[in-house]
Amino acid sequence: MKKYFISGAMLAGLMSLAACSNDEGVVADNNGAEQQFTITLASSGDRATRAAADRTLDSEAAGQSIEKVTLVVRSQDDGADKNKVVYIHTLDNWNGTAANYDTNGHGKKLTFTIPKADKLGAGSYVVTAVGYNEGNYNLKWPAKGEVLDKNITATTLKGAEAKEVFAGEQKFTVTAPKPDDSNQIQNVDVTLHRQVAGAYGYFTSIPAKIGETEVASIRMVSRSKNTVLTFGSFNSSFTTTDANVMYMVNGSVPATKTAKFLNGDEANVLFSAKITDWFPNGDDNKDGVYDKNDSNWEKPNGYTGSYLKGSVFASNFIVPFSATQDKSTLELQLLDATGNVLYAWPVKLDASNAQVGKKGETASADLFGAGTAMGFAETADVFSLFRNHIYSIGIHKQGTDPTNPDKPVPDIDKPTNLSKIQNVVIRVNDNWEALHHMSIDE
Repeated sequence: MKKYFISGAMLAGLMSLAACSNDEGVVADNNGAEQQFTITLASSGDRATRAAADRTLDSEAAGQSIEKVTLVVRSQDDGADKNKVVYIHTLDNWNGTAANYDTNGHGKKLTFTIPKADKLGAGSYVVTAVGYNEGNYNLKWPAKGEVLDKNITATTLKGAEAKEVFAGEQKFTVTAPKPDDSNQIQNVDVTLHRQVAGAYGYFTSIPAKIGETEVASIRMVSRSKNTVLTFGSFNSSFTTTDANVMYMVNGSVPATKTAKFLNGDEANVLFSAKITDWFPNGDDNKDGVYDKNDSNWEKPNGYTGSYLKGSVFASNFIVPFSATQDKSTLELQLLDATGNVLYAWPVKLDASNAQVGKKGETASADLFGAGTAMGFAETADVFSLFRNHIYSIGIHKQGTDPTNPDKPVPDIDKPTNLSKIQNVVIRVNDNWEALHHMSIDE
């Protein structure tokens, strides 16, 4: 029996991506043949196939945990039916039903047949696919027959942080049958990329007091924070670190401000950590810093990574946001028990970072709409947090050896020492689309 396929290769790891052609796919012979979608999730790391549950950003390591993949197929033929939804399907329990597609278990794939009643006739189409976990976002799917010329969006739940989510799309064509098409099967690939940014801080030797006031927490605040993701203006061309990197903000609708910069400007919290979660008895050796010499250090419950003894780690996935011209983007803060800011460092990108000097884009709400270039170039102090880029202070790639939390792994585990209030480098990970180094100034 003749079959033709619509297949998708999905980025689920932190950088090694399946390649995707920018050309339209062609699916031949729609006369009596089965029509199948083969959706593939590819990853560069062994963590990609963990059981379905929300993945926490506990390091720069490759990983994903996707429960569902929903596909929306829209007609692209000119006329009244252009952008009409002709097929929509959700793959449930992705990790439980999809099969490993290589010997290392780095990815999964699943093939299913479109029901006869939904078979696609000859014409032009676009398939948009979203990989997600149920309940993480408000996702409003279109109905079959609805004309939809806008990109699909996802809204973070009220009061909740962003979670990992993937999306991509590809145009393809179903052609009328030809006599010599009987054995021809052509694949149409759609690459799903991570739609959020990521940020983390990994610290040690945190000052126990500023003056006579005890430090109770550490946090990163930002000039902006968004709540809505737009699945559009995709990057399907990059396959290696810093190759064809796209500087895209696909976030919108600002979140309510919940914090302040040291100078009083309103801010949002990107990530935070309580000192007592890592040092339950505080600075128990009274040497003025929280570090490995405090005997009460422990990894908090719920943290899945491994961390150096005496360190503190905090992270979040983030809906991307644009820089605010002439206003520094990030600030690292030490706070007292009542939430007052005791000390703060401006956070910046390393001056040699590739993002500096670039002009980012904002994704269009319209299907295939061109992104809008930002009106100013990124600087070391004034910079956006872009889709599929990870921003870090310190290095935590996959963590220390959990059996020996005193011993760092060279170039893998390097928390930033804050005891001297020194400049600290922020990075952007090469396993994501780009790795950005940031620093904090005295």
